[in-house]
Amino acid sequence: MSDSKMDNHNNKFIGGLKASFSGRKFRSGAYVTVVSAFAIGIVIIINMIVSQMGIQLDLTSRKLYSLTDETIDLVRNLEEDVTIYMLAATGSEDPDFERIAQEYEKHSKHIRFVHKDPILYPKFASEYTDEEISQNSFIIANEETGRAKYLDYSELVVSEFDYNTIRSNITGYDFEGKVTSAIQYVTNPDLPIMYVVQGHGEKEIGEVFREAMDRLNIQVEPLEIIKKENVPEDCDILFINSPSSDFQEEEINRIKEYMIAGGNAIITLDYQSVDLTNFKSLMEYYGVEVTDGFVVEGDNNMHLPNYPHFLVPDVVNHDITDQVFDNKVYVISPVSSGLVISDTTRSSLNIEPLLTTSDMAYAKTNIYAETLSKEEGDLEGPFYVGLLASDTYDGVTSNMAVFSSEMTFDESMIQAYGNGNILSGAIRYMSGDEVTPISIASKSILSDHIYVTQQQAILWGILVILVMPAFILIAGIVVNVKRRKR
Repeated sequence: MSDSKMDNHNNKFIGGLKASFSGRKFRSGAYVTVVSAFAIGIVIIINMIVSQMGIQLDLTSRKLYSLTDETIDLVRNLEEDVTIYMLAATGSEDPDFERIAQEYEKHSKHIRFVHKDPILYPKFASEYTDEEISQNSFIIANEETGRAKYLDYSELVVSEFDYNTIRSNITGYDFEGKVTSAIQYVTNPDLPIMYVVQGHGEKEIGEVFREAMDRLNIQVEPLEIIKKENVPEDCDILFINSPSSDFQEEEINRIKEYMIAGGNAIITLDYQSVDLTNFKSLMEYYGVEVTDGFVVEGDNNMHLPNYPHFLVPDVVNHDITDQVFDNKVYVISPVSSGLVISDTTRSSLNIEPLLTTSDMAYAKTNIYAETLSKEEGDLEGPFYVGLLASDTYDGVTSNMAVFSSEMTFDESMIQAYGNGNILSGAIRYMSGDEVTPISIASKSILSDHIYVTQQQAILWGILVILVMPAFILIAGIVVNVKRRKR
């Protein structure tokens, strides 16, 4: 190749190279590169500033690392110094628990978070508890009174046993619920007492019920009224859980005396227990009457699928039910008696509905009937399945909450549905202003479960089985016809 041709080729190459750097594509690409670099730089600077300031945001859907309003209100109103001790070997601290514990410190000048290494301080925990210490456990201590509570790691997590892997898996955290309850425990020596009535074939309260009471800092004691001259003076709430045999008349009189003096009672009923004349007279004294049989819900949207006697009642807005609305959960009332308000009540009584059926509900008076369908002799609804009766006389108020299913506060009902919220709401309402029990629900780290009523199940079935296939079929036909016309 000659020198002139070589020079000409080089000039073209250089010219093309210059043109590529001055073209529209290069200018556009350079602009994007500069803007991207500038944006990345800003992000890095902001991240450094946020890190230095210690700012953290809880973006989890269930706010796993944030405190509820109830907890914040409690700790902000503390008047005594409380220390949250984390017992964990250095380097093995649970980061989630540590982060949540530090949130308490941020919201109150009276709370201090301290990490204690059991290896470095082997005798520290024995100053507060005799229990064997586990890794990532906690001690909540009132530094002014010395009152303390130990929280084992196993109490702070929610676990379920997986029979496929033969091991327990952590499904949620109960950290805030336990720590908040412990703070209230160590700062309030005079906590409410619940007496559970025995001696009439009452249904025994389960472990889940006792755990719920422990969370609320409610002391639970048994009570056989027939053996006492009166209901104990320190009784804040009397719990009568579905008796199967009747009370003696003198027992009812003792309960009435307790109530008239400003007592509180929570009662559940068993639809099969019919010959309870004296016991029913106690409720009738408060304007509550019980119908025969059990309630069947005629509205498909107000019972569990295929179980019209497992009611999903309407929840009436009340101080007792506010947590049900806040947590957006269902309340279930299985195999319930119907409650009605007496036509004649004294002027001092105030009866408020808590849980109601639809107008389509009816009561099966023959509890041994082979069908749940409505028959001749069945009672027309609507009914109440939860009522609160309050009597105020001479400035003294007594409260009686009646729930018409023996399973209202059963183990499964408290765990899976909003019944536990109703229980804690009733206890808070009856405990007065001195000490308001607090119950913070555990927070699941799993996906939400979906509960559907009969009507919702039918609608979703129609949508999935009929509507969607029909839509796909019609769309396919339309596309096929358009293609043929081309």
